[in-house]
Order: sequence, then C-alpha cells, then structure tokens
Amino acid sequence: MTETSDWQQARHLAGPVAFELNWGTVRGLSWGPVAGKPILALHGWLDNAHSFVPVADAFLQSPLSQSHRLIALDWAGHGWSDHRPPGNYYPFVDYVYDIWQLCELQGWQQIDIIAHSMGAFAANMLAGIDPDRVASLLSIEAFGLLATPESETSSDIRKGFKSRWVQQQKERPHYRSLTQAVTARQQAGDFSAEIAALLVDRGIEQLASDDYRFRADGQLRVASAIRMTAGQIGDVLAKINCPFELVIGSEGHQRVQQALDLWAPLVPQLQVHTLTGGHHVHMQNPAAIIDLFGQMIDRQNG
Repeated sequence: MTETSDWQQARHLAGPVAFELNWGTVRGLSWGPVAGKPILALHGWLDNAHSFVPVADAFLQSPLSQSHRLIALDWAGHGWSDHRPPGNYYPFVDYVYDIWQLCELQGWQQIDIIAHSMGAFAANMLAGIDPDRVASLLSIEAFGLLATPESETSSDIRKGFKSRWVQQQKERPHYRSLTQAVTARQQAGDFSAEIAALLVDRGIEQLASDDYRFRADGQLRVASAIRMTAGQIGDVLAKINCPFELVIGSEGHQRVQQALDLWAPLVPQLQVHTLTGGHHVHMQNPAAIIDLFGQMIDRQNG
C-alpha cells in the first residue's frame, strides 16, 4: 500500500473548474493540459473531489499527464458544488443526467472515466445508456447498481418517504474543531486520519472560530424511495461496449462480489483486479490505479 502525505504537487497544481448545469454549478479540480483529452474522476457518496488528489499525484508523474486532462468533480450537494434546489432529494438517475448533460454542454463525444463507489455506479449507467459516449471505464469498488426486488417496491417507497420527513426535522451537525470533524469522518470510513483530513479539507466550512460544519447537503442522507430491479440494471449493463475494468479492494465491500456473481456475464469484456486496500483503495494505492488506467488507454490507442 502506498498511502502517503506527499500529495503537495497535486494540491499545488490543481486548477479549479466550474460548469453551469440547468440547476446550478458543479465545481471541481483539474490537472494536465486544458486541451487534453478529458478523464472524468467521479467520487463516492459524501466524499468530494479531494478523493482523487492521490490519484492526481500519480497521474502527474505518468505519461497520461502530457495528453490528458484529469477532471475531478464534486457531485451536486458535495464539496464546493451547489446544493440542488429545495425540495429535491437527489434521485440517483439525476447524477447520471448531470454527467450526460455536462458532456453535451462541453461537446465531449468520447470520455474516459475513473470512478469510485457511487460515482462508479453512475458511470456504469452512463456507459450503458450512451455506449458511444464512454471510451473507457475504470470502476473502483462498484459494479452495476444497488437493486431492489419487485416485492419490496412498496416498502422502499414508504421508507423513502419517512426518511424524507425525518430529514426535514434535522440540522447538519456542528463540530467545535477541525480535529473533531476529521475524527468523525475517519470513524465513518475505513481509512487513515491522513485520508480523512484530505477529504475534510474540501468538505468542511468554518462558520466561527470554534464552529465547523460539513458542506454536504443533509438531503444526501435520505433513503432512496425507488431503486431499479436486478433485471433493469442488467439491461443497462448489457449495453456497455467500452473497455471496462473493475478494481476491488482486498478489504473492500463484499457487495461488489455479489454484484459480479449477478451481472458479470452480461459484460464479457469486464476485467477484474484486486488491489491492497479498503473501499477507498484508490486513495490508498493510487499509483496502481493510474498504472491500470494507463494500460487501458494504451490498448485503446494501440
């Protein structure tokens, strides 16, 4: 595992980006030439663009940095991006539409994607609903999507509505110090204090000398009222035709293997790699991620 605090180059060379969508502004960070072929880096639930700073550091030391531009976005309601308008509960399909819409507005006809967890679920869906749009996909700790059996539809909707109601009564928690916020983020993850601090750095706002609050919209915690069935997800996955590689952390989520058992036969080009690390393996083993991705690009251009 190559976890390290030596990310100064990536942090120093990160350029801010902002894209206007139909509901607000999505912000993020970029590395590499502005005219380079875009690589979208899509983070997981309640993370932010700093999730890809370690990967960016490895990217800057690779040949990819001469020809490609790495763009790490903050999803809606995360990091520095705008929150969705009041009354919106962040339905999953809207994340997919945000990326599709961004590609349309930017004129990106062929994009490469590195994505983690929720971001990888969205990338899986994008590659299936618009196969010609995605040139290659490296998915980290996520394959397919979280599914609901048809028999649980009414239960899920009921739980989702109750979750919305409860969330309306809540306020985002406050912390007396940055250290407290970092500790809380570490306890909610599977990583070191160093990684937690990196995520908190972009995900926190200071309201007073002893008052900190995470930027993430509280509505992100609302349970999904409706999920797709396994059959619907399989229909989307079967349409993916780009090179597709999946990275699993050796200490990652078991549900990834369950998804592979269910849907892997529908994506015959899928290649699976196991790297040392947990669910945030891309932050713990970034050089291996960039090495795998660079090989994908080389084969694509071969």
